[in-house]
Amino acid sequence: MSVPAFADLPRPDATGLPLAWGVWGAEDQLGTLNNIDAETTAAAAALVRRGLRFNLNLPLHVPLGEVGPLAHRHRTAPAQTLICASLAGLTVRDDRVDGLYPQGSTQWDGLCHIGDPIHGFYNGVRPEEITQREGTKLGIEHYVRFGIATRGVMVDLPRYFARIGRAWSSMGSLTASAADLVAALEQTGTVLGRGDVLLVRTGWVEAFRAAQDGAERDALFRNRTYSGLAADSAMWEFLWDSGVAAVASDCVTVETWPIHEGKPSLHLAIARLGLVLGELFDLDSLAEECARSGVQTCFFVSSPLNLRGGVGSPANAMAMV
Repeated sequence: MSVPAFADLPRPDATGLPLAWGVWGAEDQLGTLNNIDAETTAAAAALVRRGLRFNLNLPLHVPLGEVGPLAHRHRTAPAQTLICASLAGLTVRDDRVDGLYPQGSTQWDGLCHIGDPIHGFYNGVRPEEITQREGTKLGIEHYVRFGIATRGVMVDLPRYFARIGRAWSSMGSLTASAADLVAALEQTGTVLGRGDVLLVRTGWVEAFRAAQDGAERDALFRNRTYSGLAADSAMWEFLWDSGVAAVASDCVTVETWPIHEGKPSLHLAIARLGLVLGELFDLDSLAEECARSGVQTCFFVSSPLNLRGGVGSPANAMAMV
């Protein structure tokens, strides 16, 4: 299917921001994941030469189980209960998980996570159509049925900025622009292609992991001054015209935080572009391998929870090289 350029998308309101509804059909519930096709997946699988496998998921209790109460306005870490039993002479263990917020750790945002204040949810879905019952719209189960298996492309911002002598920290609301991403890719000789998952390392997970105590970890999460990607029109254009399937980051929010009412944000692009975002990915080991080998690409696979109407899901993601 031919996808229009960013400049050719309709801009139906005074914000001047584009609306990409209908690009993949009136009933589409996948957004930018549509950029992955069978040929893209087959080519990405061919990147596996050494058989190295990298887990990209934090434990489900991280970060919320390692910060203070009310660090998030409503999410908490899951509570796990071990159940002991016996059956026909066998010693049996079972468990139960309560209070699981699917977006509390390494996760994908579903397309029903954010609605546009003017037009509503992606592709014209109305709030009353998001029910989590049969026929619910924009649930995470559509990601599952489609299948996320494609090329991952690493942009390691701390290493890139260190090479060019520019200060960077995962906190402080520092911003990496679209031009910075282009320059970082050019420096490693990597070309972003249609269907890629762009993996953006900011260093936040590394900082959280290295924190000396709970108070320091709590400050890293609670202060909300996360450094990340710019959210301006230039970034929207870069991501759209590059044809990315998704953007996944080790940052809590992907984009620089806080965001501001009336300004573009990548979270707003969920609704207007169908942009798929992933947060809190553990990219450190993969980044080390990319730095060692000089190769910034991998075979990326993710199998979210098959949860009807899910607003988000643990990513269950892996990279292979």
